[in-house]
Amino acid sequence: MFGRLTPMVKNLIILNVVFYVCTVFIAPDLYDLFALWFFKNPNFELWQPITHMFMHSRIDLSHILFNMLWLLILGSDVETWMGSKKFLFFYIASGIGSFLAVAGINFVEYELAIADLMQQGYERADIISAYNEKLLVADNVKDYWTPMVGASGAIYGIMAGYMYLFANRTIQLLFIPIPIKVKYLIGFFIGREVLATFNIIESTPGVAHLAHFGGAVFGFVMIWYWKKNDMNKHRLY
Repeated sequence: MFGRLTPMVKNLIILNVVFYVCTVFIAPDLYDLFALWFFKNPNFELWQPITHMFMHSRIDLSHILFNMLWLLILGSDVETWMGSKKFLFFYIASGIGSFLAVAGINFVEYELAIADLMQQGYERADIISAYNEKLLVADNVKDYWTPMVGASGAIYGIMAGYMYLFANRTIQLLFIPIPIKVKYLIGFFIGREVLATFNIIESTPGVAHLAHFGGAVFGFVMIWYWKKNDMNKHRLY
């Protein structure tokens, strides 16, 4: 199931583990500083779109375990195809694409909630002040005071890219005793995120399905573009 561990994949796994240990066990006060808050929230900082993708849940160990497992299984082949420097860019860009997708939808919901309250006679400045002071939390902006963490957006970018590059390869997972083609296995996971994002199936509490879908879209588009332009001739190590 595992091939050669490439340098950037190894470094990314180490970095994710270091961030996890530091923000969960050694310096938990840093957790909210590096987690990603909605960009209108007073806790938002410019570095958070990058730092959040190296952090994981404090209460669910499986969050980091499964993300790092997928990075270990899929990442080295993608890195070998495009080169280490390009892979680092690809990883971060997929994570930022995930952030942009979530931030865009959250901003629309935020503005709609404000508009609704303004129609009821409240002033915009008073509404924003109420949000920032935690005096008001409308249902459709429930993520305003809920920070986002995790490498999942970047991982789904890798998954989508791997599916495009190596669609007919097979993967055999520990809990599935038969080999499954990549296009079916990863296609199932991405398809589930799409359905959950659009509320066609029930979403999992605490899971940012839109972030997964956004990362997958950005990852696929980048791989598609690079392959179309023959990335095999322009790898950077």
